[in-house]
Amino acid sequence: MDPRQEPEPPDLSLRLPRDLYWLVLHTLRGLLPPPDTDAPDAETRRDHAAIALVASMLPGNAEEADLASRCVAHGAYGMHCLRQARVYRNDLSVFLKCNAQAASMERRAQSGRSLLQRLQAERRKREADSAATEQAAWVEHCAIGLMADALDQAPPLAASEPPPAPQPPAKEDPEALVAEADLFATMYPRRAAVIRARGGLPEPWDFTPLRPALVHAIVASTSPTLRALDQRSNTAPAAA
Repeated sequence: MDPRQEPEPPDLSLRLPRDLYWLVLHTLRGLLPPPDTDAPDAETRRDHAAIALVASMLPGNAEEADLASRCVAHGAYGMHCLRQARVYRNDLSVFLKCNAQAASMERRAQSGRSLLQRLQAERRKREADSAATEQAAWVEHCAIGLMADALDQAPPLAASEPPPAPQPPAKEDPEALVAEADLFATMYPRRAAVIRARGGLPEPWDFTPLRPALVHAIVASTSPTLRALDQRSNTAPAAA
């Protein structure tokens, strides 16, 4: 390689899933109601349950993942309002307001779920047509590229204060890594099974690159979700 030749920038479409799920997870955590107990692990359990609910809706792209997270948040707030109604059952005014808010959140969750199912049905119908699938993938690729170019050319945001001094990269939270590994295994069980069977990424790996910390978590985790995959001994390249 000519040392004067600049390396090509990374394909944003390869990094998008990681950025997308980071945003979905942190947006979801900000929308969820506080835990109902003061137990030290209450927030972690709440987050893991929310992740499992989002994953169970089987989001297949950015739009579906965003919609699924909002469904879970609305449903969680509806349940929170019902619990508050029980707390204030002797105060009729507050009780009725909590029940009304719970019903509103439940309608939003159900409406979002119905929309998600319609979008998924349309996607599966499109995926059955290889030409339509390729066209959709190309349109998505072009949209990502055009918006990335526009982002690079956009003027920087005005800073209200000097930027902080550079900090060394923080170590990843082990619990967050386990949760991310479980989410990956739920969405892509065959890929996760291959990674565990091989002790790492097989060659060739034709899908979105995974960072080493996540690969290690998938291989080393003893969570029930990942241990269940150990029964799958098929080490052929994953397609799911």
